[in-house]
Amino acid sequence: MRKLYIAICILTLVGCHSVKKSLTVFDMVHHNPGEAEFETSYNTPEKYIQYGYTGKVFHLFDAAQYGISFELYDKSLYADSDEDKKWIVRKAESISKKYKEFSKAGLEVYCMMDMIVLPKKLVQKYKTEICDGRGKIDIHRPKTQEIIRALINEIFIKFPELSGLVIRTGETYLNDTPFHQGNNPIFNKTHSHIELINLLRDEVCVKRNKKLYYRTWDTDYFHALPKYYLTVTDSVEPHKNLYFSIKHTMVDYWRSAPVNWNEHQLDNMQKYWIDEASMHGIPFNPCIGKGKHKQIVEIQCQREYEGKSAHPNYIANGVINRFTELKGLPGPQCLNDVVNNPNFTGIWTWSRGGGWGGPYIKNDLWNDANTYVLANWAKNPKRPESKIFHDFAATKGLADDDIEKLHQICLLSSEGILHSQYSVYGDVMVVWTRDQGMGGSGALHATLDSIYANNAIDKYLAEKKEGTAIWKNIEELGRSIKTGDMATRNFIATSCTYGRIKFEIFEMGWIVMLKGYAGDKTGVYDFKAMSDAIKRYDALWAEWRELEKRPECPSIYKTGSGGDLGATIDSYRTKCIDAGFNELRNK
Repeated sequence: MRKLYIAICILTLVGCHSVKKSLTVFDMVHHNPGEAEFETSYNTPEKYIQYGYTGKVFHLFDAAQYGISFELYDKSLYADSDEDKKWIVRKAESISKKYKEFSKAGLEVYCMMDMIVLPKKLVQKYKTEICDGRGKIDIHRPKTQEIIRALINEIFIKFPELSGLVIRTGETYLNDTPFHQGNNPIFNKTHSHIELINLLRDEVCVKRNKKLYYRTWDTDYFHALPKYYLTVTDSVEPHKNLYFSIKHTMVDYWRSAPVNWNEHQLDNMQKYWIDEASMHGIPFNPCIGKGKHKQIVEIQCQREYEGKSAHPNYIANGVINRFTELKGLPGPQCLNDVVNNPNFTGIWTWSRGGGWGGPYIKNDLWNDANTYVLANWAKNPKRPESKIFHDFAATKGLADDDIEKLHQICLLSSEGILHSQYSVYGDVMVVWTRDQGMGGSGALHATLDSIYANNAIDKYLAEKKEGTAIWKNIEELGRSIKTGDMATRNFIATSCTYGRIKFEIFEMGWIVMLKGYAGDKTGVYDFKAMSDAIKRYDALWAEWRELEKRPECPSIYKTGSGGDLGATIDSYRTKCIDAGFNELRNK
């Protein structure tokens, strides 16, 4: 395992580039929709200044659109006594206070807005002019465009602290907005994007000299496939204030080894989403660096599909220097590969949040490591990741020997997650686990079928065993750290154990699912291996529940609902009991 760590360290020193331009560095806390906001130091401007951020992006429910009553557009829309008007006024006061706090600290201020979301009362009044036959707000209608222009006008009058807007399409969250409604405005794929971008470019960039960051995020084509990205962006005239915001991953924040990767294969694809990512892998986003527009790269630091920082998950080195599964691939595969590209202007980290529900953490250590290293890399891309990490760990009061151990933990965590959750061999359903849930054989049916058909069960199970070994090493390292304050040491030790338990549960789950699937196919079950794995699975859950009692421990995963890993285990538990393994009755 020591050799693995040394090899990773050597690779992180490769590719340091000479950079002269000043990079933009934004951050956002993406609070869970419909829940109380996170308690985190990233809610204060002091943290941003300390880490060298240049701007703050407020999340969807602190977007300026929710503080706009359209009084300059239609004075008759609300009476002061209307409950929805009172809500808008309160919201405007709340977000204005937040904007001013960060603006006064010298930071650029942005808000991420869902397009299109409008007050219900306004939609009801103008429905025949702005909605299609399905009742969806239609961006192609003249009245809709008139209203969007009016919205932007009032936003910058009411919130002059805003440096610009970040625009999201595709998904529309209305969890915390009782008096608004909306929908995805992209009715006609590339044509809708082009029309919306040109409208926003005119109102934000040209008329008001404000910045517009248009997110390419969607769930199939614009974000992932260069041919669609270029079709849209080549139809829009560049502007000094116009940027396209792109996740560093080709799809969502997942990992999977690209197998026999050739970017030219994308030319014949109409979409690239969950099935394609599971089958072909997840490289660095191939749209980054292409076209004629400036770009900023989005990076989630508390990965929602990978434990939400309840255990070590260090992605900063992989994003900067290539993840293990991307080494050797052609084309740009990390930030250091694009840092000198004229289109690349900076990064936008999500220090907290993304996804839904838990796990809920009580310490920002692991996501903090990602944000610190990424933000400070952007300040000086010539500095090696290892040097930046050393500076970060020193802020936690660790001695040099323990800084080295913490770095080992972080680098090994990236390898452990790849082997335990995904695969170096690819061909694993990338969304089989997310947030606080674990999918079972239903979510992984295509994966299990492919592994069985290719006679690769032993190969994949050996990889899961290797993943568990990595996490056991991480746990041992976590327990050996002796410097720093007690709270930090306790969290390191507990969260490393948390990771070992979780990923060993994954290993036991894979044993049962693959052995069980083979038995379902052949009628011959390896009941001994399955029953041993189920016994260990039960013991691990008992250990995990006991660990959760520690005050510093994040919340643990949920299981037992229909179709998840617990349900799959119980279905094969019954088969094992029927075969005579009665000790599995008392789980």
